Amino acid sequence: TGPIHVCGAEPGDVLEVQILDIWPRPSANPAFAGKAFGSNAAASWGFHYKDLLTEPKPREVVTIYEVDATGERN
Repeated sequence: TGPIHVCGAEPGDVLEVQILDIWPRPSANPAFAGKAFGSNAAASWGFHYKDLLTEPKPREVVTIYEVDATGERN
């Protein structure tokens, strides 16, 4: 997801990015062949740190979840 180089871009420039296509990358671990995973971090430097629902809060939490690339499951 980065960093990237944009020819002619200078500090302070505003760039518009359009994501045209995206798909999950399958796990390279043979034990999870064909599965894809994502993660979310609620850390002291992050946006969700003070928005945790359960005690104790605030605390750092990393959530790892399976992504359904087929669209067959909710």
